[in-house]
Amino acid sequence: LGQFLTLSFFLFGKYDTGDPRQPGTPHFLKGNEKNDYETAIATVGKVLSAYDTDHQHSVWGFGAKYGGVIRHVFQCGPAPEVNGVDGILEAYRSTFRTGLGMSEPTDIEDVVRAAAAKAVQAQSNAQARGGQSYSILLILTDGKITDVNKAANAIRTVCDSPLSIVIIGIGDADFRGMNYLDDMQADRDIVQFVPFNQYRHDKHALSAATLSEIPDQLVGYFLKHGIHPNPPVQQSMDDIAIDDHDENEEFTFY
Repeated sequence: LGQFLTLSFFLFGKYDTGDPRQPGTPHFLKGNEKNDYETAIATVGKVLSAYDTDHQHSVWGFGAKYGGVIRHVFQCGPAPEVNGVDGILEAYRSTFRTGLGMSEPTDIEDVVRAAAAKAVQAQSNAQARGGQSYSILLILTDGKITDVNKAANAIRTVCDSPLSIVIIGIGDADFRGMNYLDDMQADRDIVQFVPFNQYRHDKHALSAATLSEIPDQLVGYFLKHGIHPNPPVQQSMDDIAIDDHDENEEFTFY
């Protein structure tokens, strides 16, 4: 493809109101052993990051309280962008070394609008250079959205943006609202919901579920706007990075 694909946001829905520094909460860091969020980041992040053009990702969070103020969108880590999945994991972990606490409501409207605005700007900048850009918003959450109708309206508002949204459900919470966002009617379908536990022992099925709707969404956006694909990007073998992969690796959940 001649498009530049960008995993522009990698967000963590902090629905649980427990202290993330205490054992038993979803974000508790266990040292060398990954919690559920870290496992999802490492596996799903690797699937999507492989298609990112420059492997630079913005990492943001939502649904937290810091300094007595509820933050619906905030940067994770000290840098506006990080490199690869390892950078995403470090940005995630560094967030819980601060005084941040979990807080409701769990709202994604600001997240969706911010991601769409960034995607539109990236496509505009790419077109000015004779290129093309398409973005993916990845949301990880372990709980239900506070107001599904508000989230649905925000998605309908931005559905004409060069953007796909993948929502990963962590754990066994009530994800009926996420399924609604996936199945709802809009001018353009841009949402895919993936229940992570369903695929935790099958990386191939996880990859297929994560990517299943993105190609059609990408092509649909450019066709709708009369934008023809650029010639394929030429790469040498030296440009292709191959990660070590253990086919026998198992996921552990607590």
